[in-house]
Amino acid sequence: MNKNKENTLERLAKDLNENPSLDRWTWLLKRTVMDNNWHALHKSFQTDNSYFRELADTLDYVNDEANSVHPNHLVRQSINGAIGVFKVFREAFALDMFKKHTATPYDANLLISMFNRTVAFEENDQALLDVVKDSFNKRRSDEFPLVNTLDQAFQISRVEGRPPNPYKVPNNVKMLLAMIIDGDMSKAKAIERIDSMANNHSLKTQENKGLWRTANDQPRPQVWGEDRWKNEMRKYKWTALNDYLYERIAKGRTSLTDTERKRIHKNWNQIDMPKELEIYPTFIKVGIGRLIGKDRAKTITADVIKTKH
Repeated sequence: MNKNKENTLERLAKDLNENPSLDRWTWLLKRTVMDNNWHALHKSFQTDNSYFRELADTLDYVNDEANSVHPNHLVRQSINGAIGVFKVFREAFALDMFKKHTATPYDANLLISMFNRTVAFEENDQALLDVVKDSFNKRRSDEFPLVNTLDQAFQISRVEGRPPNPYKVPNNVKMLLAMIIDGDMSKAKAIERIDSMANNHSLKTQENKGLWRTANDQPRPQVWGEDRWKNEMRKYKWTALNDYLYERIAKGRTSLTDTERKRIHKNWNQIDMPKELEIYPTFIKVGIGRLIGKDRAKTITADVIKTKH
């Protein structure tokens, strides 16, 4: 085999595993469509949409012709192998995000297509009709003072000040959680430590004209006031704990010590974590929070995580 042909095949093999990443896709499916032995401990585990957002974004990326994802890309093959399942998921998720005013332009355009379909086929999907009606009324509502255009009302363009991904856990929250569970620190002590680190980073940033970064390009911690900490923990503490538990499993740390379980019990609504963390393939009902379909019985099976290597 000549060198040029060899290089071409290497590039093709790389293209079929990256953009989007096959490893990340497989991980996402495990994170969203496999069950675990702690999700029933609190309702907030069951309504954690953080990785459903990334799953939906990956589906949108692959299906957008502008991104030229190869027909033989392993992620595309995985999607095509369960296209009906992902269609149910994508439409239900878009509707839920629209209701929560956190839709992306892909969500908004999909919802408009769904509305056109329900009108054309006289399906009279009341949930769709309601969100479209509410969107038209947003421009004249005191509840949405920043919505000035129909594009903003229908979430095709972003309202100023709204985060692009409201489910991404802030680095401060991730650091706090690790300090509490792994470092046996009180919440107050951990916040004090993070503030100290953030102030030190701020000084270094000033001295180096904003170019200083932490080791391994980790995001810098930020100084938050008491109210900011309360608000961010209220929004993210369950998603952050979910992330932490999955990451422990990925690293082979499946056992929780009694001390770690006590720390989680104290800081997360007195839940009693199992000593061994487990994830397993199963039929799971996906409702939103974990994506319930129109007949309230849609399921996603573990088969969708099978990809060809």
